[in-house]
Amino acid sequence: MQRRAIIGFLTAAVVGNLVLWLTQPRTTSARPDPADHRPIAERLASQKVSSRADLPLAAAAAGLTLSRRTMGRVEKLSRVDASQVTMSGWFADRYGDATPLTVVVFVAGAMVGMTRTEGERPQVARMVGLGSGAEKDIGFRLSFACQAGEQPIIVGLGPKEEYDLLFLAYSVPPQCP
Repeated sequence: MQRRAIIGFLTAAVVGNLVLWLTQPRTTSARPDPADHRPIAERLASQKVSSRADLPLAAAAAGLTLSRRTMGRVEKLSRVDASQVTMSGWFADRYGDATPLTVVVFVAGAMVGMTRTEGERPQVARMVGLGSGAEKDIGFRLSFACQAGEQPIIVGLGPKEEYDLLFLAYSVPPQCP
């Protein structure tokens, strides 16, 4: 009896995973236009990103791949007035030099803000073990329109047509206050 239960559970798990795999949207269906030579930030900004689930498809359409070299965090998200919030944090290329990187913010599908990293963050550089030169120009600060309760999608763009999704500490998706 116990053996049947285990076999039934394993069969359900395999079938469930197969159904998810077959019904999952394919990021390969969105291919970038080879004639589009705009900067990666502009290509991504032209996409609609309403949720974290939309990001991989939008990134693929812009010709971006998920980064293995970048890392970052949103450290603070605070309300400025009824329509604006200010966000600050850091974003770095672990193997890069002092070249500033781009951070793009989407709210409700539209790009609402973009900034470049600037300024050193020595404590972050030590904490994550950034190499010489990579610790420069990693801080960012940006104000953008966001209503209370909306969830901004914050994307860091790496130097090699790569992207990374930025979260608050402990991988918590940010929400506008």
